[in-house]
Amino acid sequence: MRVGTAIRELDAKGLHWHATGTSTDVVADALAKLLRQADHLGGEHVSLRTMNLIVAPDPHKTNAHRASMHETALHPARMIRLNEHSIDRLDADVRVRLIEIGDAGMHVLVEDIVITANRSRLEHATSLVAPLLARGLPTVAWLPGYDHGKVAGELAIIAHVTVFDSDRDPDPARAITFAHDTALKHPSRDLAWLRTLDWRRRISATFASEHAQGTLAFAPSGDVVGNVRSPSAMLLAAWVAARADVNVTLRPGSGTEPVEAVSVAGMTIPPGSGSACSVGMLGEALDTVYSAPLGYEVALTSLDRVAIVE
Repeated sequence: MRVGTAIRELDAKGLHWHATGTSTDVVADALAKLLRQADHLGGEHVSLRTMNLIVAPDPHKTNAHRASMHETALHPARMIRLNEHSIDRLDADVRVRLIEIGDAGMHVLVEDIVITANRSRLEHATSLVAPLLARGLPTVAWLPGYDHGKVAGELAIIAHVTVFDSDRDPDPARAITFAHDTALKHPSRDLAWLRTLDWRRRISATFASEHAQGTLAFAPSGDVVGNVRSPSAMLLAAWVAARADVNVTLRPGSGTEPVEAVSVAGMTIPPGSGSACSVGMLGEALDTVYSAPLGYEVALTSLDRVAIVE
């Protein structure tokens, strides 16, 4: 099921609990009670949890919670959303939602837990969310926006995979530094890297033949044209540098796409049809929880072979 799949929330008959000044152990007990109530809803519905999805506080209001709610319906999960307030207490809101997915009318239970706490509590997110995790499932930490500080490191400890989007950060140097430090320590999915997938496929296809591979031996350099402030473009240029064993120049383009063209060994690879970087949504990252992003770490460690012309 993909992002375009229609979803509709149904009446879950009061499967809702809220408290102020509580603890996560109490929240866990309340969730268990709601799930027991859900067993008596009647009708045909399933609880198909595939993961725990922790959504970090969104410091820059990128509407990530709305997107994560949709993706949780498409990737049924126990979703734990973290919010920040200035009050020294922990508040919680728990809902067990009944979602109808697609034209076939499949009914799925979605567990939606909202934890609101002050910064000092959130900076100990590992212990904060541990009692709420469904056992035996992978845990994914989704970092919406950018610049999450200590919270990002805390969630990376408890998560099997950390998902973030380097292109969200208006400071590309900070974004690349965070991606490098995070991905080389913890399994990560960078949406900026996923956006280069179409380009990487077409570049690989261009040099699939023995003749084309032979030309790489005489390639003194490569060029990538696009948005020189886009981590997607930087990562693709670094990947080309590593794969072709050349130094690459990233030059400014004229459009809005992160990447507009790639040239290596005298061969120019133009954009594909439609958006050249159309993938890279949260759904694609959740699809790859069990498979490592090939080439990403190589690109991160090859950025020194990219010269940026602004």
